Amino acid sequence: MLPAPRVAFLSLSKAKEVAHHQAVNAWHQLDHRPENLALDGVAHGERFVQTPALAQTAAAAGDFTDFHYANLYWFDEPTGPAIDTWAEFAEQSFREGRRPDIDLLDRAYMDFFHVVGAEVSPTLRLNERALYFRPATGVIMIATEIPGSISRTALHERSAWELDVLLPALAAVPGISAAWALHSAPALAPAAWQATEAANGTGADRIMRVIWATTEIDPPGTVLARLREAEPAIALSAPTKQPGATRFVGALETITPWQWDWFSQGENA
Repeated sequence: MLPAPRVAFLSLSKAKEVAHHQAVNAWHQLDHRPENLALDGVAHGERFVQTPALAQTAAAAGDFTDFHYANLYWFDEPTGPAIDTWAEFAEQSFREGRRPDIDLLDRAYMDFFHVVGAEVSPTLRLNERALYFRPATGVIMIATEIPGSISRTALHERSAWELDVLLPALAAVPGISAAWALHSAPALAPAAWQATEAANGTGADRIMRVIWATTEIDPPGTVLARLREAEPAIALSAPTKQPGATRFVGALETITPWQWDWFSQGENA
């Protein structure tokens, strides 16, 4: 079996108009995603929705305040050629006139990440790679923005806390199958791709740390509420000395084909 991927790509997007949701989802889930998953080096990828109900329960700031969809791809080694192939396919499909997202979506945020840690629920006996393919009801996403000027000592301490305390605490909560820690890596983006796929990303002035936890059995909103109960909330609270500003804590649902009716007329927020 291949090892688990160590590089990921996260994209947040928003439909420009409520009438665009059906077309956006049909294109991405039925055309674009299958073609991406067939590319050499793309280990897996899935798309999630922040429904209006879930948006009301999220704590959001900065680039994470206004989006409908989150898309996450995982890349196998060697990641350089895998990312280049993936990026070239995006441009190829554009040249062929098969990128309706150009006119239908606004990109709120996108960036590449190193996978720095993972924790599996103690109730599961699966290796990490198998988890990428395991069905999930959705995800819990926790995003923290850290100043690029942070000392290496402080960043090291935060990283150790996430891997030693936060991930195990998340994985132990009923309804969570696994949790990953991601560290932004904008240098992984091919220059040509970066020039055409414009969106806010992570520059040298900031670092993004993203915790990505898949949910099972229960809807992700239910799992998020469980996390906010007293005992789990204590474990999930970063020590006050830890640097960084929380930009998002919320739940996203896995998108089911042809069930794209979360946004009614006049409700595109």
